Amino acid sequence: MKKSLREDEIKENIATTKFCQGNSLSSSQGKEALFTEDQHLCMENAHNHGDGLEEAMIQLREIAVKKTDDVNCMVNRSKHEEPLSPVACLNCDKLFDSYILGIVGFKKEIDVQSLKISLQNNLVEHQRFSSIVIKDRKSNLKWCLREVVIDDHVIVPSLSQSFIENPNFVNEYTACLVTAPPLNPCRPLWEVHVLNASSGNAAATLVFRIHHSLGDCVSMLSLILNSTTKTTHAKLPPTVIPHQTSSSQTISTGLLKTVWIKITALWLTFLCLLHYGATLLWTQDRNPLRGGSRAAVSRKRLAHVTLSIDDIFLVKKAVNGTLNDVIMGVLSAGFVRYLSKRQYGSNPRAEHVNVPLKTTVRATVAVNMRHSPMLKDLDNNMKNPSQSMWGNKFGFWLFPLPILYYEDPLQYCRITTVTSRLKKLSLEASMTFAIAKYFPTKLVAYVSNKIAVNSTLGISNVMGPVEEVQYDDNPITHIIPTTQVNYMSMVVHFISYAGEGKLITLVSEEVVPDPQQFCQDCADALQLMKQAVHASAT
Repeated sequence: MKKSLREDEIKENIATTKFCQGNSLSSSQGKEALFTEDQHLCMENAHNHGDGLEEAMIQLREIAVKKTDDVNCMVNRSKHEEPLSPVACLNCDKLFDSYILGIVGFKKEIDVQSLKISLQNNLVEHQRFSSIVIKDRKSNLKWCLREVVIDDHVIVPSLSQSFIENPNFVNEYTACLVTAPPLNPCRPLWEVHVLNASSGNAAATLVFRIHHSLGDCVSMLSLILNSTTKTTHAKLPPTVIPHQTSSSQTISTGLLKTVWIKITALWLTFLCLLHYGATLLWTQDRNPLRGGSRAAVSRKRLAHVTLSIDDIFLVKKAVNGTLNDVIMGVLSAGFVRYLSKRQYGSNPRAEHVNVPLKTTVRATVAVNMRHSPMLKDLDNNMKNPSQSMWGNKFGFWLFPLPILYYEDPLQYCRITTVTSRLKKLSLEASMTFAIAKYFPTKLVAYVSNKIAVNSTLGISNVMGPVEEVQYDDNPITHIIPTTQVNYMSMVVHFISYAGEGKLITLVSEEVVPDPQQFCQDCADALQLMKQAVHASAT
């Protein structure tokens, strides 16, 4: 499945389809066709008539949803049908439609045939990756098993030499997938793209695109790690950093203390409800990076920077916080530096390293609701995903970042540590998870979309393996996940791997035209924090 790929078309072409950014489907239009065979026919027409995709995609927006019985998808309607979880239904809603994308770098070229065999024998055996989403007569969404043709899910584009000479070609390729047409609904909602071209320290790259209804980032990373082994001991599974907590979080079990903590938790949860209500009705972040509705249609850009895990743990110990607290503090300091440069130029004077007092930045932080940072016994989890911890098991915090200039850079982490402890004491994450689980999908999608429009960014943090791992005897150089979130101009992920951390940003180009600068500002902020720790020690 190879087609020529010209350099001047890379921003409009991904793999076998010519993508037009100006006419690509946004989440607010055209997604009604998510479950229709007409979309499949329309995309096939685009495959065969590259220059006619614009007209085909315009027609696609006008397609109405059809019931399953009207869709000629050759679905095996049987006892294998299983209803989608409420959160999975939410991820299929047109306002909240979301994909997980990821970049996995390898030290050696990828053997495509070997990859197909491996995916067929492992990934396809898992129910979620061999099922499609259908609608029954009552418009309920269900998983339905169907035969997987592996060639339909492994895409090997033909890359021109001039294109791969661009050091950021993998980032550009992945960013274009964000605004690509939806995956064919008559096939399981995942695909992988094989880029056998060197990029940085990777000889080849695997880019995956998976619909968020299949699972969250913790589920996907657990799936990747379950398929890998240590490079130093080929028979041993990877080691993951255990769940981290600050030493001050130990709670007395005394009766009076317990009652007081519960009263405090209820009060903080009530304040969180008021905060969400105000955000839903009128409160908006005041900063130039809040995208709003323009973020949904803007071209995307992907950037990332490497951070030292040792430096992060050094700061973590100094502020008596967690790794998440340090990441939030680094982002806060990075925002101050970035916004100052946008206001005063690329090299602001010391007295200008500041932002207006009324500047506010809030982040929707994804909180893993599982007791473990990774899924254990993954084979059993995937055999019965609806009865296990597989899937989308996360709540949210609406987290205010400190956007002021502090002479002591560690103050950012101290503030985020205090805020994080209050959030953990409240029931905010459990409340938002319960709302997504038990309230009507349309209502939850509307509320989530409104909060995304009125806040600035989304944040997610996952811990990867401590040491280097390999897949199919091919060592992995890096893992870079990200998530498409509609109506949000910036999504930030952090992942650790083999002693290094990756801070990844997926942004709307119209709102954040220079994401690499923001990443570098965050890296510089961490260095200042490290220097402050050493200075205080002496």
